[in-house]
Amino acid sequence: MGTSIAFVSIKGGVGKTTLALETASALANDFNKKVLLVDANFSAPNIGLYLDMKQDFTLHHVLNGEEGLHAAIYEAFGMDIVPASMHFNDSVDPYKLKKVLDKHKHRYDFIIIDSSPHHSEMIPAMAAADKIFVVTTPDRVTLHTSVKAAVLAKKNNSAIEGVIINKIKDSKYEIDLKEIEDLMELPVVARVKDHKKLLEAGFYKMPITIYDSLNEISREIKHLAGAIAGEKEIRSLFDRIFRRNHWGTEMVNREFMRKKFYECQMI
Repeated sequence: MGTSIAFVSIKGGVGKTTLALETASALANDFNKKVLLVDANFSAPNIGLYLDMKQDFTLHHVLNGEEGLHAAIYEAFGMDIVPASMHFNDSVDPYKLKKVLDKHKHRYDFIIIDSSPHHSEMIPAMAAADKIFVVTTPDRVTLHTSVKAAVLAKKNNSAIEGVIINKIKDSKYEIDLKEIEDLMELPVVARVKDHKKLLEAGFYKMPITIYDSLNEISREIKHLAGAIAGEKEIRSLFDRIFRRNHWGTEMVNREFMRKKFYECQMI
């Protein structure tokens, strides 16, 4: 039985969709997992646009009862992907998402869900997930907003695995890891820097983990994906020599998370 994982944030623009896509790509291509990536941002979907996907049927058609999920699954970059529709006039019930995905869990190792920042759409995505990651950027405004996402998840009894700090630019002017963990009362499991290569990958409609697999963004996402896949983290010689005391806390947090994910996969 596969594990469903939702990436959530109440504030748009934090890179949640990118992280969901890249984590799914790394799980599929670097750890040989069978992965389904689902765009559950019903009002403003982005995955289909990001990958320039041509689709006849989407998650909206599935939730509307017009088609089964199989009709809305497309393959790209080693993943199965369910896009959502930018132009769908009929109303859908987002709370059907869990029932639809549960029927297909046996086909996948992981189902990655990209949620909407809107409360009414994020709650159904949380309900459909076994585990949740809260995505934030390291500025104070976004962090306080991200706390709300964590509170909502806890109210819904969702299993929050940790926080992913995204778009790090200059640590001198951004909130540090300890303060973030204290504020959110959650472990930080990844810190992803900002990089112009991400723009290049987007221009060429590719995940950066494939476009530039050695980029520091790709390396950090692969560390996260490895922990999700239950694989022990191996640090490069460069990291062992020059970064012995750098980026250490999230590595420890990932190891705790890895053991939890591994135990779940053994059940």
